[in-house]
Amino acid sequence: MYSPRPRGRTKALAAVVAAALALAGCSAGTSGTGASGSSDALTTLTPAGSGTVDKITWNVFQGEPQTVDPFHAADYTPNMINSNMCETLFAQTPDFKIKPNLATSYTNPDPKTWVYKLRDDVTFWDGSPMTADDVAWSMNHNLTDKTSFYGYLYRNVASITKTGTAEVTVKLKAPDYLFNDELASYAGVVVQKKFYERHGDKVGTPGVGVMCTGPYKFAKWTQGQSISASRYDGYWNKELPLKVKHIDFTFLTDDSAITSGLLSGQIDGTYGPPTAGLSQLRASSAGKLYSGPAPLAVTLVVANDKGAMGNADVRKALQMAIDWKGIGQQVYGGEGSPASLQTVPAVYGFAKDELTKYADSVKTDGTPKIDAAKKLLAGVPADVKAKQISLVVPQQAETQQLGVGIKDAADRMGLKFKLNVVPATGYSNYLYDPATRGDTDLLYTQFWPNIPNPLDWLGITAVSGGSFNQSGYKGVDDLYAKAVGEKDDKARAQLVVQMEKKLHDEMTPMLSGIQLTNDVWLGSRITGAPAAFDYVYYPWAAHLAGTGK
Repeated sequence: MYSPRPRGRTKALAAVVAAALALAGCSAGTSGTGASGSSDALTTLTPAGSGTVDKITWNVFQGEPQTVDPFHAADYTPNMINSNMCETLFAQTPDFKIKPNLATSYTNPDPKTWVYKLRDDVTFWDGSPMTADDVAWSMNHNLTDKTSFYGYLYRNVASITKTGTAEVTVKLKAPDYLFNDELASYAGVVVQKKFYERHGDKVGTPGVGVMCTGPYKFAKWTQGQSISASRYDGYWNKELPLKVKHIDFTFLTDDSAITSGLLSGQIDGTYGPPTAGLSQLRASSAGKLYSGPAPLAVTLVVANDKGAMGNADVRKALQMAIDWKGIGQQVYGGEGSPASLQTVPAVYGFAKDELTKYADSVKTDGTPKIDAAKKLLAGVPADVKAKQISLVVPQQAETQQLGVGIKDAADRMGLKFKLNVVPATGYSNYLYDPATRGDTDLLYTQFWPNIPNPLDWLGITAVSGGSFNQSGYKGVDDLYAKAVGEKDDKARAQLVVQMEKKLHDEMTPMLSGIQLTNDVWLGSRITGAPAAFDYVYYPWAAHLAGTGK
């Protein structure tokens, strides 16, 4: 489900080894800096523009998507494009809030009922109105289509029905106070019913595209080259600038080609520019690089609790010995900082005050604590310490550097450690296929959650059945179920803190790693896009406008 989301692409192994050797065993001596040179210089929205631009080119760094069907879109590339075309009942704003969108309001008349009032001024790109039938059909598609990525978020849903001309009612099997917020992801996407019924499985393909209500409409997909979207002048939300008429989304994945395209102006903008090119982009007058807050984490998932990583002291000792500060500085170009908890601050949501207080109490500077780690290991049985620990990473520059840094920490403590580097194209098999994974102990991952809600993050990473809970950890299942069914925000927040404390104390089912910022490059012709990581479900391109240059 949640595939690895590396920011960097493959480079020569010699360069990887050289950089990794520089990292191994030495912590960075300077604090993390954003694109503006300060660790605090994070931008939510870039400066607004006013001019109209006829056409821009925007690169999606992960390459060409397999589909633009939002029910099957769950990664950087398809979501970066789809977020401007297909809308959701609620919207995730650049400041990580959830607000009404296609649904104007909701009520919760009893613990097992959600009632949604819909906008009556929304049209699809063909000019036909969005109706309660379209909304109910879209939600039911997520509920019943086993191939939908977001179907698991409907696990507590019993029925979805149209209950008025602009009203849809959801009945639950059990109280679920996470479900409502999830409608700000593609769990709440709205598509045109008749379009899907007419085209079936061909929806999302190059020759068919999609039919939605967003500010940009699907225009053309030239396979291997680009996907084009055109401004929808009948778009309902007049608060968004919508100053760019046409966008070509290109699929370059090579670091050097992307950086050259940005510096030359052949590419007007991109999210996630290559780490290797950040220094050039920061120094260039061809545009501006911004860094914004993000719910992005690089972590190590415990994939096997039968080996050495099944011992809590081994896990805690390894996490303590890793130079997370140096990794954030040298591997991620200063864009990463040590994470206090397994959940990152941008996702704290309703539990922000409570989680911030707890995170501050266990905060670390991320420098390696080798002596303390060795002391912790001293009490571990010899036969456990003798077991080899294996880590698998994809064959990409950043991930290989990360792997070498982790191996160095294990070596310095005297642990037996093996780093396995596998082709990036097949890495997701290690995450989701137990046969491929075998008895691998640790897996790299970089991911983002569906919504800014800690229960969503925990459901993915720490609860039975979660797509990042490869070890089958069950330690917070009961607390999680209680929290999902708890209506009161404060009481729910306390349950979340209890879960985070247990995960931190046991350092499983993943090690607290580093939290990343989000980078966006805007060429000199354009401005206005969110710098915060909000491009996977929010119509970020509708903020773009010209600078007059």
